[in-house]
Amino acid sequence: MAYNFKKIEKKWQARWAKEKIYEVKENPKKDKFYCLIEFPYPSGEGLHVGHPRSYTALDIVARKKRMEGKNVLYPIGWDAFGLPTENYAIKTGIQPAVATEKNIKNFTRQLKSLGFSFDWSREINTTDPEYYKWTQWMFLQFFKHGLAYKDKIAINWCTKCKIGLANEEVVNGVCERCGGTVVKKMKEQWMLKITKYAERLLEGLKKVDYSPRIKEQQINWIGKSEGATVRFNVIPAKAGIQKTGSPIGSGMTTLEVFTTRPDTLFGATYMVLAPEHE
Repeated sequence: MAYNFKKIEKKWQARWAKEKIYEVKENPKKDKFYCLIEFPYPSGEGLHVGHPRSYTALDIVARKKRMEGKNVLYPIGWDAFGLPTENYAIKTGIQPAVATEKNIKNFTRQLKSLGFSFDWSREINTTDPEYYKWTQWMFLQFFKHGLAYKDKIAINWCTKCKIGLANEEVVNGVCERCGGTVVKKMKEQWMLKITKYAERLLEGLKKVDYSPRIKEQQINWIGKSEGATVRFNVIPAKAGIQKTGSPIGSGMTTLEVFTTRPDTLFGATYMVLAPEHE
C-alpha cells in the first residue's frame, strides 16, 4: 500500500499538537536536557534546505533524550531583527514588520509540517517588545559600566546585501547568503569588551556538558593568549638609508607587536603589516 504522507502525517501532527506532547514542564525527578538550534531568520518567504538539514539532526537528539527519560527543553524562535529583513523589505516593497509577521507564519507552517518536536509554547520572537526591551536594558548596563563602546574597525562588507558579515559567513571571498563580493570596509561599530570576561568564560566551559569539539571551538573563539608585547624600532622609508645602514636624520618610530613566543624573536627576519594597518 502506498504511504499517503499528506493524510497520515497531518493526522498525527494534529494529535501531537492537541495533546501537547512536546511541551516541557518542570520535573525534578528527571534529568534536564537543553537542546537548542540556531533560530532561523524570517527575512525570506520560506525555509531553505539548510534549515531542515541541521534541525533534523538536533530533532533526532531531542527525541532520543526523551526516550532515555530526560526532561527535554527543545524551543523554537525567530532571530527576526537585522539588515536582511530590511533588504527584503526594500526588495519587495513590504514594510519590515508586516513582512516579518507574514514570513514567520509561513516558516511556522513549514516547520510544523516537517514534524519537528519543538516546544512551541516557548516560542520567542526577537521583534516582540516584550523580548527586546530586555536586550536594550542589557546594552544600557554594558554602556554604563564601560563595556560597550564605539570604534572604527575594518569589517567584512557584502557589496550586495550592504551588511557586515562574520568571518564564518564569508566563503571563498563571497557572501554565504547571496554570493555577493565581500570587501574590507572601515565602519564605526559598537563593540563589547568580552575580553574582560575571557577568564570567566573559559572557567564556565568547565561546568557545562558540551562535547569536547564544541568546547574547543568556544575556547578558540574566546581566543585568550598569553605572551608579551614587544616594541621594535622602525626606520620610516622616507628617512632613507645610508650605505652603512644607519638612518639619515631623525624619524625613528616604533612598531608594537604581540607575540606568544618572545623566545623566538631573535630568529625573526622580517615582519609584515596588514594593508589596513594605521
